[in-house]
Amino acid sequence: MPLELIHISDTHFGPDHSLEIRGANLWERACALVEAINDLPFQPDIIVHTGDVVNDPDLPAYAQAREVLSGLKVPVYYSTGNHDDVAMMREALTLPQHELLVPDSTDKLCYQITHPAADGYELFVLDGKVPPEDGFHGFISREQIEALANRISGDKPVAVFCHYPFSEIGSKWIDEHLLTTNRDEVLAMLKEKAGEQLKGIFSGHLHRGLTLFKNGVLNSGVSSPACEFTAVPAGDFCDFIPGGPIPFNHVTLTPEATWVKAYSIPFKGA
Repeated sequence: MPLELIHISDTHFGPDHSLEIRGANLWERACALVEAINDLPFQPDIIVHTGDVVNDPDLPAYAQAREVLSGLKVPVYYSTGNHDDVAMMREALTLPQHELLVPDSTDKLCYQITHPAADGYELFVLDGKVPPEDGFHGFISREQIEALANRISGDKPVAVFCHYPFSEIGSKWIDEHLLTTNRDEVLAMLKEKAGEQLKGIFSGHLHRGLTLFKNGVLNSGVSSPACEFTAVPAGDFCDFIPGGPIPFNHVTLTPEATWVKAYSIPFKGA
């Protein structure tokens, strides 16, 4: 059976309804995101949020996230972004059926999605967050890589979700500062263990949509409902593009293929 999931990311909730980025009210735009997903003419099986749930990690911000995202009609899974805090996420947000990859880890949120709708698939959420003083890039710990390798059977379609992308996108500043730094090691393991069963790596962080098929691997990213980043080839920084439409991706997984349908819903708010 196909697995229908919605991929969202980078909601950047604040501690109340007033937080804005470049004039964009984050709470209003997140509410519009939930409304747009709930209004789809079909019901997805699950939703995966690839991190930066909040803009600054505090419990009031996660309470705002819980208030809004609990309005979604289907279960929501989360990965850790560079703006997130694992302990607060575990306290404030409910994770549906899952199995931890590293059960004794207190600072990493890495797990396998075990929702009944995903029974024919192996879906994994990895935690690439590094200490803030180290920068904005991601890094997948050795214990996560080994645990993931032990969980991949090789007999079912595999999808991996992580805040940080696993491939260069051809934009200088992004490629130098925002990617998973040990992505080659992780990809080598995924190719060895999953082979052709690897149906995609799904990420956020870039505040841009991303579709890249490289070395036999689909890399798919979704933009942020808060704002987009510029991503020019030789750019030495990212600028904000505020006031855009509300983005999310509809991903269909089958044993034979992966479909990614990008939605861009006009924002009707102020």
